[in-house]
Amino acid sequence: MKKVAVVALPRCHASGIHGVMDFFATASFCDGSFRAGGDPLFDCQIVTLDDKPVRAFNGALVVPTMERESFEPDVVVIGSGVEAIGASARIDSYLETVRPLNSWLRGAAERGALLASVCTGSFVLAEAGLLDGQVATTHWRVAPVFRARYPDLRLEEEQILVDNGQVVCAGGASAFIDLCLYLVERLASPAIALACSKLLVLDGRRMEQTPYMSFYGSKAHNDPAVVKAQHWLEEHYAEPVVIDHVAEVAALGARTFKRRFKEATGETPLNYLQHLRVEAAKHLLESSREQTSQIIWQVGYEDASSFRRLFKRTAGCTMEQYRKRFGYVAPEGIQARA
Repeated sequence: MKKVAVVALPRCHASGIHGVMDFFATASFCDGSFRAGGDPLFDCQIVTLDDKPVRAFNGALVVPTMERESFEPDVVVIGSGVEAIGASARIDSYLETVRPLNSWLRGAAERGALLASVCTGSFVLAEAGLLDGQVATTHWRVAPVFRARYPDLRLEEEQILVDNGQVVCAGGASAFIDLCLYLVERLASPAIALACSKLLVLDGRRMEQTPYMSFYGSKAHNDPAVVKAQHWLEEHYAEPVVIDHVAEVAALGARTFKRRFKEATGETPLNYLQHLRVEAAKHLLESSREQTSQIIWQVGYEDASSFRRLFKRTAGCTMEQYRKRFGYVAPEGIQARA
């Protein structure tokens, strides 16, 4: 029997906490442990910072099922702390609040426990020093915050799962499903993981967050000239754009502009422009039935093959695959039912 501690943080993703519990209970069911009357394959317990219930992001109470200090788990799963995505400006105070977990997590690691994080739970592992020398992933939207806070850590936010051996990170709040599938496969067997997948009606593990990512041009910096250029690019991305002209808009020399733009946004002006065009194309693929060639022209590209390569590299799929997956406008001749 493997003991699993699911750490519920303040303002956590409640369905992720209970979803992990449900998944490991399902694994024990599929193993036959419950039916045979023996010990379950997994003993899964919810723990919190102070052994008291925590208020989840949705307002529900998540109640611990075990005193944290008295539980010595084989596996620790740190649930998503939605605060990091919804209010990244308060990340410092949030992580200070959960700092008392650090010594408990390090103790679990020293005993050989497998440590896993879901979504922004990776911040907690990083604060405890448990991602030093490791590879991490986290929710794509908070990746810039993670990079700024931990510049020496290697982050691969495009990945759904990253396995370092003793430390496993999952990106995105719903990635607890992918994480659980992987952990059951690793700790029990591929057959039990497949049985869980069938019983819960789940697809196989996803590999990348890339198709879900959206580009948010950060303006949380102190360079008004760059902000002016960002606004101009966002208004004129569909036109022929010359970067030296954008420098003139910002009232900067070309070399100075490019340097300051990269320092402020983390992107070169050209990459920023390309991201804007890809995001515009995504919106049109989602919300219209325009031909892809027409969309490419509308977002400011004349070379269709070049844009298609850019789109696939950025979104992780072709334009046609993206529309099939995320488009919400019915094809002509098909009417949505009331």
